[in-house]
Amino acid sequence: MALVAGLALSLGACSQSSGLLTSEPEVPGSAKVAGAEVPRSEAEKAAEHWGKAHAGQPRNGKAALNYARSLKALDRKAEAFAVLQSSYLYNAQDREYLSEFGRLALDQGHAPMAQQLLERADDPAKPDWRVLSARGVALAQQGHYKAAVPFLERARALAPNQPSVINNLALVYTMDGQATQAEPMLRQANASTGADPRVRQNLALVLQLQGKKEEATRVAMGYDQPLPPAAAPVSIAARPAPANVASVAPAAQRVVAPAPTAERTMPAPQQAVARNELPPVRAVAARPRVPAAPVAEADPDVLIREAIAAEVAHEQERSRITTSSVPRQ
Repeated sequence: MALVAGLALSLGACSQSSGLLTSEPEVPGSAKVAGAEVPRSEAEKAAEHWGKAHAGQPRNGKAALNYARSLKALDRKAEAFAVLQSSYLYNAQDREYLSEFGRLALDQGHAPMAQQLLERADDPAKPDWRVLSARGVALAQQGHYKAAVPFLERARALAPNQPSVINNLALVYTMDGQATQAEPMLRQANASTGADPRVRQNLALVLQLQGKKEEATRVAMGYDQPLPPAAAPVSIAARPAPANVASVAPAAQRVVAPAPTAERTMPAPQQAVARNELPPVRAVAARPRVPAAPVAEADPDVLIREAIAAEVAHEQERSRITTSSVPRQ
């Protein structure tokens, strides 16, 4: 039961601690800016360049998008989200902008907002597996597991070897009560090169849910590679010894000489305690469990309206300052 609760928590939590993967892991020492992988020093230069461009033209979608991507590549995702939020009013019809904004919203834990943005970013004529996967994750984070499956299945059809898509689809199947269908998917994702470490932990959870406790321990602790799906669980003690360790003879072939009688020490006998001398045990009444108050989800429309109002107020203030600084004729 605790494992099911832990898996549900990983599905519903924000991306920093979630079992669902909302973004692809960055390559150490490098970053992606405008779709190209560049060294981190170049990403910092790009962030500085596009930051100045965005400051000079805050309504320009290209400047805002590239600045946000530069910040995201430097793992400054909260700042990237704020940049796209400030320029959203002027780029609300740009699918590329909506895609980046929606995936950042999902990464920052705003699942309802992300769902709306990604729905508008999804282009049936040019499907993008990143958008489809993010739509599925947004639905799953809100508890709509069955509705999430079609989006993740379509994303998997477009990117069949993408570990994050396979991981997310497997977790959605698990929460929908289909752990046996999720297991081979997680094995595939875990075997992929550069798979997120959370994939291994998710596989261990799914194995544990099916009663495969010994193999779940092997996978979670990283003692060995996961067993093939058709193999029976093997005890940790039955693993072959490393090549540099001398083999040990079986117990039936070992001869252990008994210790001399004079060297043996017998434990001193302990005095028995009569039952009537034991103190009575008092019964303690169980405290009633108080249900936790539901946490209200932020309205995505309110968040967007606030961002628009802030941007309009900023523009009005800039216009007022500019007008007041012009000398009167």
